[in-house]
Amino acid sequence: MLWLKSLVIVLGILIVLGIILLGYGFYKKTSEPGWKPFAEQAVTVLEPELAPIPQRQNKTPIKPFGTLSLDLAEGCLITEVKPMLRYAYFMIGPTPACNAVILVDIKKGVVLGRIHPKL
Repeated sequence: MLWLKSLVIVLGILIVLGIILLGYGFYKKTSEPGWKPFAEQAVTVLEPELAPIPQRQNKTPIKPFGTLSLDLAEGCLITEVKPMLRYAYFMIGPTPACNAVILVDIKKGVVLGRIHPKL
């Protein structure tokens, strides 16, 4: 009978602690609407310092190549440009008929190719 009394006392204490924690949660949520009980602490992420880019010994300047035509259809626009070393990728859109990627050699000023998704 003693173990049953101690079990009831322990469970009663747990119920009281649960109600106290629930009340604390309601209080924090009303005072800080963005508060979460098990949210991770904010961690500041330090950006790594970039190493200096080594300079080339024999710099050859990019020669001007005049005007480069991408021959875009009516209503097609360049939605995004991604430079990568000596190439540039032009994303064409916004309609599905226009969707394409055009690869351009920046040094030579030549369109190297077009990639069209299957419709």
